[in-house]
Amino acid sequence: MRPYHIIVLLTLTPACGVQRVAGYVEELEHCSMSSSETSATATSGSTSASEDTTSSEASGETTEASADTTGSSSGTNTTTNSSGGSETTETSTGEPMAQCGNGVLEAFGPEPEECDDHNLDPDDGCSETCALDRRVFVTSALYDGEAIDGLKSADARCANLADDQGWPDGLKYQAWLSDSTTDARDRFKRGRGRLVMANGLVFAASWSALLAGQLENPLVVTEKSETYQAGVWTGTRPDGTAAPGSTHCDDWTSSSPVKEGTYGDSNLTTGGWTQLAQPGGCAADFALYCIQSL
Repeated sequence: MRPYHIIVLLTLTPACGVQRVAGYVEELEHCSMSSSETSATATSGSTSASEDTTSSEASGETTEASADTTGSSSGTNTTTNSSGGSETTETSTGEPMAQCGNGVLEAFGPEPEECDDHNLDPDDGCSETCALDRRVFVTSALYDGEAIDGLKSADARCANLADDQGWPDGLKYQAWLSDSTTDARDRFKRGRGRLVMANGLVFAASWSALLAGQLENPLVVTEKSETYQAGVWTGTRPDGTAAPGSTHCDDWTSSSPVKEGTYGDSNLTTGGWTQLAQPGGCAADFALYCIQSL
């Protein structure tokens, strides 16, 4: 090998250092192999690190997605009531849900509570669905058409009679009475509970039953728990709307015998309880029906 060839070869292989000329070929092959292995190792390490990073990121994304799914899940929440039981406080859509029987009046949710007496007894005035019983009575006092003196005065008469008995919420008692502009059924704030007489007998299972004509007992019990079986001024049909064909005793301001008003018979459980076939003269002395509004 000529000298200038050696110089060229030494110049092309600085990574291996100065080698003896006699063993150059063997050392050059060794250096080439070492360099290839080192490059392959470096490349493999880089690829592995990249894969680890990608895997870690993917795992993080999966964890975050799982956390998001858990956080956004809307289930039914439960709490422990005073008796140690579990009670539902929200629906699956997050809407508050009243829990009947926990002793707390919760006027929210799809079926708001009207009462809550800490039990589910259906016959103690607050039902197992927390619907409030309302008292009804027929007045012990009698009135002609003029003495009623309009709807507001009729309501006041009911309230006074209830208050005389010491019943709470006397101002919530109103007369089952219509005039030429107002239907009796629209004058009440109706609820879900039963309509119950002063002696404890049920008059109607609910307002819906009342307006459907489904009466359980005749409304013959006065606020004094006495019996009255005769005419009652109403001006009202069984569905709670004003009865046509009469002047309602000039909207309950006239006692003229030539004026007429619609009345019912307290002894009946048919539609006649509130509307008999023919209206009567306004000079007659009849009672009023009184119902406790919600």
